[in-house]
Amino acid sequence: YAMFDKYFKQPNCTSTSCPAGTGKDSAHYLLSWYYAWGGALDTSAGWAWRIGSSHAHSGYQNPFAAWALSNVNELKPRGATAVTDWSTSFTRQLQFYKWLQSAEGAIAGGATNSWEGHYANPPSSLPKFFGMTYDWQPVYPDP
Repeated sequence: YAMFDKYFKQPNCTSTSCPAGTGKDSAHYLLSWYYAWGGALDTSAGWAWRIGSSHAHSGYQNPFAAWALSNVNELKPRGATAVTDWSTSFTRQLQFYKWLQSAEGAIAGGATNSWEGHYANPPSSLPKFFGMTYDWQPVYPDP
């Protein structure tokens, strides 16, 4: 779930009514701000939940882990597309760092697919990264 939009909306979504993606077209392949899952302790309760984030921050990326999960045989996940997903993530994370690097050399901020935490239309002056909008504090305004 870390590599997908919170509500599985495709990159560049600017409305809460954007349809959810299908397959992997809502994947941004970055490590998002958070993700979690859980459920009832009572096995007869029959409920579970999962939540993710539409925001990716520079500080949460881990290209070394992505490289290891796609190249080291002992660490490769067994899912049908997992190695490809992690390989794509490795490349995307490196691209993200390059995109976020300032002329002064600092790397900061991140990108969001959900402007202001509710898929508002972002300012057109802000750059995009694979459809996600630059934000110097990508999670702070999310209610």
